[in-house]
Amino acid sequence: MKDPHLRKLYTCYENAFEKSVELYKYWAEMRKFKDPRRVKIYSSVQLSAAQKKQIDDFYLANYGRKITHIFHQHYTALTGNFDVTFFPEILHAPKFELYMHGNRMYTHVFEDKNLLPMLAASAGVKTARTLLSRVAGVWRDEDNRPLSRAEFEEKLKNLGTAFAKPSVDSYGGLSCAAIHMQDGKDTLSGMSAAELMYRLGPDFIIQEKIVCHPSISCLYPKSVNTFRVITYQWKDEICRCPVALRLGSGGRMVDNTSAGGMVIAVDDDGALHDNAVTEFNQHYTQHPDTQVVFKGHKLPPLTPVLDAAVRLHRQLPQIGMCHWDFTLDENGEPLLLEANIRVGGFGLVQRSHGKGVFGDKTAEILRWTAKMEKLFHTQRKPYRFGYMEAQK
Repeated sequence: MKDPHLRKLYTCYENAFEKSVELYKYWAEMRKFKDPRRVKIYSSVQLSAAQKKQIDDFYLANYGRKITHIFHQHYTALTGNFDVTFFPEILHAPKFELYMHGNRMYTHVFEDKNLLPMLAASAGVKTARTLLSRVAGVWRDEDNRPLSRAEFEEKLKNLGTAFAKPSVDSYGGLSCAAIHMQDGKDTLSGMSAAELMYRLGPDFIIQEKIVCHPSISCLYPKSVNTFRVITYQWKDEICRCPVALRLGSGGRMVDNTSAGGMVIAVDDDGALHDNAVTEFNQHYTQHPDTQVVFKGHKLPPLTPVLDAAVRLHRQLPQIGMCHWDFTLDENGEPLLLEANIRVGGFGLVQRSHGKGVFGDKTAEILRWTAKMEKLFHTQRKPYRFGYMEAQK
C-alpha cells in the first residue's frame, strides 16, 4: 500500500478492530462470572485481607495495576488452594493469547481439523485415520481425493463405526458424535446418510474409532479421554504448562467439561492426583460411572506425549500458544486429536492442579503483557514471544 494516507487509515482500522476484539473477549469472560452457578462457587469462600493484599501487590508490581479478585477467589473455592499466580481469564484470551499470536490469520488455518493430520505427520505424530471429509464444501475420500456427492454418500452408507466432528469453528464438543453407518442409516441417531451429510455442514471430518490405552479407558470407556497439553513460545524456547486429563461421564461420548465431563491433574510420570472436579465444583475421588479410584491409579509416563506436543509446536513458529488434545492409543503411543489455538483456556489446568498455569514465569509474562498492551498492533512484532527489547 503506497499511499501513506491509505496506509495510515488501514493501520487505524486494524488497531480499532483489535481493541474491539479485546473488549468483546473481556466482557465475554466477565459475563461467565455472572452465571449463578459460578457466583455460588466463588461466594463460598472469602479471601483474607492478607491474600487480597498479596494479589494487589503482585499485579501492581508486574502488571502495573490491580485486577478484580473474583478469579483468584473462584479458583481458591474450586481447589481449596490459594495461589497468587492464578492467571485470570480477563488477561488470558483478551490480552496474552491475542498478543502471542501476532498474525491471527494463521490461527484459523492451523486449527482446521482437516489440515491437522498433515501438520502432525510432518512432526512424526500420529492422528486418527481419516475415513471421509468435507473441506469448504468439497467432498473427499480417505486419501483427500475429491468425490461427487453421490460417491461420498455411497461410501458413507456402510462406513461402520466412526466419529464425526466439525473441522472448523468447533469447541466444547459441540456437534461431535459417534456414528455407526449401516445400510444407509446411522443406527445411533436414526439419520440417513443424506441427512447426516446435511447436518454436518460444509466442513467436517469423519475418523476411525479411537481405542484408548487400557489405563485410560478403564477410567471411563464411553469417551476418548484426553490430555490437555498447553505449549507456548517464550523467547527461543517452547515451554509447557502442567497437564490435565479430561474424563467423560454420565454415558456421554465426549470428555469436555462444558458437556458434563470432569478434569483431574496428572503428573509427568503418569500419576493421577486424588480427585477430579467438574466445571461447577463437583468433586470425585473415584469415577461415578466406573468407580475406579483415582488415588494410586497410574498411567504410562507422559514423556512421549509432551515431546510430541513440543515437536508439533516447533512446526508452527507463527503461533504463540496452542492447547493440544492428546490421548494414548491402545499401544500406549501418543495420538493427537485436536489443536485448540483460538479457543483455549487455562481453567482445566488451574482447576485441577490448584496453582497458576505459568508458575514462576507468571511475573515475567505479566510484565510482557503490560508492555504489549501499550503498543499498537503494528508495533508489536519485534517483541513477540516474551521479548521486552525489540528483536531485529
